[in-house]
This record gives sequence, structure tokens and C-alpha cells, in this order.
Amino acid sequence: MDSYLRRVFMLVLLTPLMHLVSSDLRGLGYVFIPDAETWEEANQCCRTCYSGLLTINGADYEANLDDEGWIGLNRTDGSWTWINGEPLDNLQWHKDEPKDEEDCAMWKYGSLKSEQCSSSKSFYCADQKLVLISEEKTWEEALQHCRDLRSPSHDMWYDLVTLEMHKDKTFAMEEAQKAATDEVWTGLRYLSSRWFWVGDGDKAIRHALPACPDQNNLCGAVSKTRRLQTRNCMERKNFFCQRRECD
Repeated sequence: MDSYLRRVFMLVLLTPLMHLVSSDLRGLGYVFIPDAETWEEANQCCRTCYSGLLTINGADYEANLDDEGWIGLNRTDGSWTWINGEPLDNLQWHKDEPKDEEDCAMWKYGSLKSEQCSSSKSFYCADQKLVLISEEKTWEEALQHCRDLRSPSHDMWYDLVTLEMHKDKTFAMEEAQKAATDEVWTGLRYLSSRWFWVGDGDKAIRHALPACPDQNNLCGAVSKTRRLQTRNCMERKNFFCQRRECD
């Protein structure tokens, strides 16, 4: 086995020996953190322990956010944009907001309020089970990125996504429409003469995949045309990280 394949083998197969709790990827929530941090510090904390600062994209959030704190919205190059790259839609700003000299946003009194990014505030983290990462990475780099999201202070970590359940595959393909690339990496990999999901190596693969794939197409991605594709692992794509939990 050459050095590259040995490195991939070690990276893929040496996963934590824990019992995984399977859950519906469509689940979505948030966590309120009362600690006071700057916007950037809050964002880093959320990226380390959860899924990043909260993006508010539905009435369910608006109706239930009772506390005030940072959210994942800031002004970049003159435009207010969510940290996942989506533009600000139809949320209501607080009276006389936003102010020209304030480039970060918090949730307060049921609306948006601008603040100096260096101010210390409580904050909301997104607690998502499926996270679309907008960075473009090779499959191996994407796998490492997901695993680096793990927090040692929580009984959870992240991995490239497993899409064996039909409802999970359907949801992921819906979310793939938001990607900046035509295809999004998943945790599907061909290694040692078999296809497997990196986080669930013992799970059977129900998808129709080539038994002897082209040696340049050994990694799996979902496309915006709602299909599972095998692709060259060195291609650079957005990717899905999945939150894992243990008993």
C-alpha cells in the first residue's frame, strides 16, 4: 500500500469506538449561550462546539427566541449576509436600525439590532445535525474539516454525512440546492475493495454503485440533480458534515 493510500486508510477507518445514536438529519435547533463574547469570539465558540452562530430562517425561530444575543449575521462589503452565505431576507430591523458604524447583528425584542462587533454579548448557536460547509475542499480535506469540529467538552462530534435512510437522502438533496458547487461531498468512500460510509462502516450500501469503480472515482457526492454520484476524490466541492452523538 503506497503512502497516500495508507494515510487515507488511517484517516477513514480509525474512528472513535463509541456507540452511535442514529437520528433524523432534518432535526434543527439552537442553543442560547449566556456568556458574554465579541461577535467573532461567539462565532468561534459556536463553530467549535456546535454548528456556528444561528441563522434565523423561519417563523419557528422568531417566535421562540426570547433572549437577546448575537446571531450569525454581519455586514461584509456593505451588505448584510448570514454566515452561511445567504442574503438577509425579510426579517424586521429594530427601530432606527441598522446603524452605519455597526457591522454585526444581534436578536433583541423580536427583531434585529446592529452592534459594534467588538461588544460583548450573549449569543445563539445553531445546533444542526446536518451542516452544509460552503468551503471547497477535496474529499479527504472535507473529512478532516468535519472531524475537527468535534468539541472535547460535549458527547458529540462531526463526520462526513451518512445517507442510508431515504428521508435523510431526500433532505440532503434539498439542502444541496444551497451549495456553491454543483455537487456536495458525502461520507461515501471506496477503499479495500468495498464501498462504505465513513461514520457507519458496517452499514450496507443500498445504492447502485459500481463494484469495480474507475480508480479516479472513489468518493461519493450528491448532486443538485438529486442523484448520488461517484467522483474523483481530489475534486474540490462543498460538503456535508453530520453531527454524531453517543450514549
